[in-house]
Amino acid sequence: MFHKISIFGGGSTGHAAAAYFTLKGFEVTLCDTPQFASRFQAIADNGGILLRGKERGFAPVHCVTHDFAAAAESADLLIISVVAYRHEEVARAIAPHIHDGQHILISPGNLGSFIFRKVFREMNVTADVTLSELEGNLFPARLTGAAEATVGMPFRAKSFSALPASDNQRVIDAYAGCIEMVPCVNVFDCVINSNNFVTHLGATILSACQIDQKGQSFNLFTDGLTPASIHLAELASEERRRIISAMGYEEHSDPMIHMNRLLDPEHNPQLDVFLTLDGPYDTAHRYLTEDGPCAGAFAVSVARRLGVSVPLLESLVVIAGQLNGQDYLSTGRTLESLGYGESMSLPEIIATL
Repeated sequence: MFHKISIFGGGSTGHAAAAYFTLKGFEVTLCDTPQFASRFQAIADNGGILLRGKERGFAPVHCVTHDFAAAAESADLLIISVVAYRHEEVARAIAPHIHDGQHILISPGNLGSFIFRKVFREMNVTADVTLSELEGNLFPARLTGAAEATVGMPFRAKSFSALPASDNQRVIDAYAGCIEMVPCVNVFDCVINSNNFVTHLGATILSACQIDQKGQSFNLFTDGLTPASIHLAELASEERRRIISAMGYEEHSDPMIHMNRLLDPEHNPQLDVFLTLDGPYDTAHRYLTEDGPCAGAFAVSVARRLGVSVPLLESLVVIAGQLNGQDYLSTGRTLESLGYGESMSLPEIIATL
């Protein structure tokens, strides 16, 4: 059983996770770069983090630090809760300090396990650790004040996969008493079933002009979910369903159930806090900059390899990239960028997972 948990990430998920696991009795360290110094000072001044919403309490977090070495060395479980483009940065920071028996969890996953594995190999990390990623995120959360995080949904069992998937049972056993882990077939099954790229890309793109106008008062879940964006998500969901079927997997959940519930708050009071989670404030937001080049680009690359037509998903990923001056299909986490050349068939690739 874990005793010490280090959480890397000074954003809303990091704050929420640090508070939640502290309240559950774990010794928690929250770590990130000096860029987050003002947030960390607020935690120190406050004596901890106030957790609000669907998980509540005041958590006197054990340690808040910028020292990656100390945070990495001291933990039984290392939770990586940074945006996807920072995965390599964090992997390189912790790699020299990893030791046998530790467990590393990336939340949300977004194929980050491949980035960590690549960095660990480059840096000759030989420690016996498990490397896993979540299908979604630990929490839907926002920072709602200094040293304060609001969680939109109660904590529940988490779908995950280890890399390699042969470590799945080892992870389930190790996390017992901390997080209830539900295994996916492998990391590909995990990422293709992430609902975020289906629900976020189209709605955010359609809302771009309104985001520009409203800025920090924009809320995608109240301002951006309309019949048009719901219809676009339905079409994207159907394309994803074709990819999942062609891969030989099963759809884990229908993203449209959640989206349609958000349109009917009167009959879904359990979503009251979730509907207050605001943003994005601009198009350089993870709803585009993470969901586009990660699961979105991956889905399109798999569809191309399998000969599955997904014109809408491809268009959404392209537009998301163009809004941010990027070509996500060239620079994102595709089969090719993960090291699987065009000569490899998908069954051959899956056998390596």
